[in-house]
Amino acid sequence: MLISLNWLKEYVEIAVEVHTLADRLTLAGNEVERILEQEVDVENVVVAEVQGLRPLPGSTKNQLATVTTGRVATEVVTGAWNLKLGDRVPYALPGSRLRDRRIDTKTFLGVQSAGMLCSAIELGLGEDAAGIMILDPSAPLGADLRTLYPRDTILELEIKSNRPDLLCHLGIAREVGAIFNLPLRPPSVPKVRPANAQELVRIDAPDGCRRFNGRLMTGIRVAASPAWMQARLRAAGVRPISNIVDITNYVMLESGQPTHAFDYRRLTDGRIVVRRARDGEEIACLDGKTRRLTSTDMVVADTKRAQGIAGIIGGADSAVESGTTDIFLEAATWEPRSIRRTARRLGLRTEASSRFEKGLSPELSRPAIERAAALVAELAGGTATRSTDVYPGPLKLTTIEVDADRIDRVLGVTVELGEAASILERLGFTVERKDRRLRARPPVFRLDCSIPEDLVEEVGRIYGYDRVPSTLPGARTPVRDLYVRADADETAREVLAGHQLDEAVTSSLVSGSGTPAIAMPMAAPSLVRIKNPMAENRDALRRSLLPGLLEALALNARQDQGGARLFELGTIFWKVDGEAVDQPQVLALAAHVPAGGAEVAAAELRALQATLATVRDRFVLPSTDFKQAEFSSADPGRFAGFHPGRTGEILDGGEPIGIVGEVHPEVATQLGLPGRAVVAEVLFDRFSAGGQRTPQARPLPRFPGVRRDLTVVIRGKIAGQEVVQVIRELGGYTLREISMVSEYQGPQLGAGARSLSFRLQYQADDRTLTNEEVLALQQRIIEGLKQRFKAEVRS
Repeated sequence: MLISLNWLKEYVEIAVEVHTLADRLTLAGNEVERILEQEVDVENVVVAEVQGLRPLPGSTKNQLATVTTGRVATEVVTGAWNLKLGDRVPYALPGSRLRDRRIDTKTFLGVQSAGMLCSAIELGLGEDAAGIMILDPSAPLGADLRTLYPRDTILELEIKSNRPDLLCHLGIAREVGAIFNLPLRPPSVPKVRPANAQELVRIDAPDGCRRFNGRLMTGIRVAASPAWMQARLRAAGVRPISNIVDITNYVMLESGQPTHAFDYRRLTDGRIVVRRARDGEEIACLDGKTRRLTSTDMVVADTKRAQGIAGIIGGADSAVESGTTDIFLEAATWEPRSIRRTARRLGLRTEASSRFEKGLSPELSRPAIERAAALVAELAGGTATRSTDVYPGPLKLTTIEVDADRIDRVLGVTVELGEAASILERLGFTVERKDRRLRARPPVFRLDCSIPEDLVEEVGRIYGYDRVPSTLPGARTPVRDLYVRADADETAREVLAGHQLDEAVTSSLVSGSGTPAIAMPMAAPSLVRIKNPMAENRDALRRSLLPGLLEALALNARQDQGGARLFELGTIFWKVDGEAVDQPQVLALAAHVPAGGAEVAAAELRALQATLATVRDRFVLPSTDFKQAEFSSADPGRFAGFHPGRTGEILDGGEPIGIVGEVHPEVATQLGLPGRAVVAEVLFDRFSAGGQRTPQARPLPRFPGVRRDLTVVIRGKIAGQEVVQVIRELGGYTLREISMVSEYQGPQLGAGARSLSFRLQYQADDRTLTNEEVLALQQRIIEGLKQRFKAEVRS
């Protein structure tokens, strides 16, 4: 259900911020799923009037419209055929802007078209692209379109199936008034009582129709509805059609009661018969389709044939058209199971059927027909001449009793009886208080309240479930810790084990002369020596976990256990000023690649990077960045022991905190490790931020994602991470994920060339991305890669 905040403020004064309003509505059981800001994102689009129409010479699909803004007449080429003389339409002047699109003067078949006439979809005011948007006839010529459609905030609510009374703006206004203790301002409807004409309507199937209200309006004029009504309908997701049709939709969105208008002169004998359909009976519906009915379906008919499928859709034979002068307004209450059964069988669910199948109160139909008749009189010049109200079984309201102890026991919190009574009264209940008991009668629009627990629920949701203390079942023991944080060490071990790495525990004592010089770049340059070592080859403290893990890989390889993947979480020792020794905790990963070339090692290296990203994600931290390490094989400096061109630094906030890369072949040979090896080492405290962040639940995506593959060929010493960074910058906010699928080098590509394949995942929070949007983003990425790296795109 879409609720316009501008519309809502007509019925209740709202002083709080929209996010506060959404939170309070959600806590009261009316979940606000999304908050949307709606505005007409255009410039220099004004109101114009169609003064002439003629075919475009040489074209069978377009025509020339002569329009004026009140100052000068201009000819505009249009492909729409829904225009007629006198229509007021949105006109985009030359140089105007429609969102991210500029409109200029163009030439069609030798004829200049100054600007453009706009449809609703082009203006962002709906999904209607079939024709030009027709405006209110009273819209001032030359007026800026933004004055007709002011900025609005839209709340998208998930309404529970037992609360059809909330599927309207007045229903939500009642909720807001009850929550914030604000008075309700319902629309003022003049009391007009036309002559009663019971002969207008006959109900032959009372088991399917609980009440039928009708009103005959004569002397109407069908035209476009005023701008304020069109703006409200579009904000609620409904396309304006004409003043009469728009009034029926407006009343439904305002009060929750669907209504319908028949062209009275097209009803045989001028009478309505509510009956079951005949088996095989067919009806042409307003959506252009003809449907075959069965005897279980309810219809609104005249004395000859069905004119509408009851509670679902009207018929085309009695539809209101531009020449209609007399209408019969209908507001009925249908048996919900019958409507649900018919809608499901026909595969047709409409705004009306979605309300009726939940069970509307029959007391809503009379106020709705009076409101609709008043709007018709105001906007279409009609006069109510006759009315009817067939109500076979009037609604009987029940009185519910509840005592204070029961409220406290069910809610688990003490609510003063006076406050409970006030809450119920604000919700429209009639309340009598006696001693410690309340006797309440639900309002006529609430059919869901019948037992004491219903009253307790009403009190609890307005009082605030957030004010009810959390307790355990039974004796209501308070709950203190809803989330128990695990140690960062254990969290990391759990993730790494899940990625098929085995934990290793290597010795802190190493050889001062025989330990390979491989460590993260920020490590101390020399080992911490032990004064009285227990063994000659254990005379120093390790400054990195990597040598120990690589020795473990070599040992496994000698035991015919090649391909081991290990991790270790431990302490290392760095000598600082004087005799002080720093003891940082680090996380190290090592994987053996017993066979295969550089491509296999590169794939394993990417797997280690992905594993580190997963660990980081479990700590509720943004992914780390990787930067290509620049050094030569002849002078590696602080990158000693790593393979040049295949090593990167791990960054956190732009500062190095670790390293990931392939082990230099000389180090592997020194350790007796066949094949290749890739490793990673990172300062654990910086990497995990102490593991102190609490995970926050996030909703699952509401809209599907789009996956695209991209393969590029680059030449020279360009790191894959640099390519990823450019893709991320150009992909925009809808590019959610980038993964490198493969890397290939071979004689087919030429010397120094590499083929990199990426998988890109696009997704938006507020819509399903179109193929055109994704193609535009892909093309922007491709052009950027060509410009930055002179890349060749292969797919």
